[in-house]
Amino acid sequence: MFHLPITSLKAQFGDIDIYLFDQLLKGRIQKGMKLLDAGCGYGRNIQYLMQAEIKVYGVDASTEAIDRVQQLAKELAPTLPARNFVQADLEQLPFADEEFDVVLCSAVLHFARSEFHFRSMVQELWRVLKPGGMLFCRFSTTIGLEGKLQQLEGRFYRMSHGPVWFLADEALILDLEQQLGAERLEPLKTVLVEQERSMTTWVVRK
Repeated sequence: MFHLPITSLKAQFGDIDIYLFDQLLKGRIQKGMKLLDAGCGYGRNIQYLMQAEIKVYGVDASTEAIDRVQQLAKELAPTLPARNFVQADLEQLPFADEEFDVVLCSAVLHFARSEFHFRSMVQELWRVLKPGGMLFCRFSTTIGLEGKLQQLEGRFYRMSHGPVWFLADEALILDLEQQLGAERLEPLKTVLVEQERSMTTWVVRK
């Protein structure tokens, strides 16, 4: 029997988020689906998806990031048009309503400028998602670190590594779910990182 070397995992899957990989294993991202990575960065979460015949789109506020992702797509999935990857802000996505089967947003929402901005970004992600589609978000929260972070004004906190982040709590996430009419597909999963920050994975269906 032929066995793939374990070193091939990195080449195949890149630096995909382990919780996103879990959604692949559960069959929630399938060949032929139309998927948006909102805040795609350099494409770490879509390297494998590009090669798996997913119709991948990406937006990022950084033109450098979009240039890098367009080049990545050219190398890994030449049939994906460069126009699938565009510079844009998450609160004003350049896509039609209900366009995507899956919307990803990893390590972006805690950079919100206000609670209104945070909610606006989530509402835009929801707007472009098809009914029955999956929204996958991973972002820093206060969950598990209540009372242990340096709170500034409102929901802003000084993180131990220096920057100021907007941190949602569980109540805000629940409020958003009710407002959107979202169906939770997974329990909230929060990882504490050295008691310095917590990263919460939020997976819901429209």
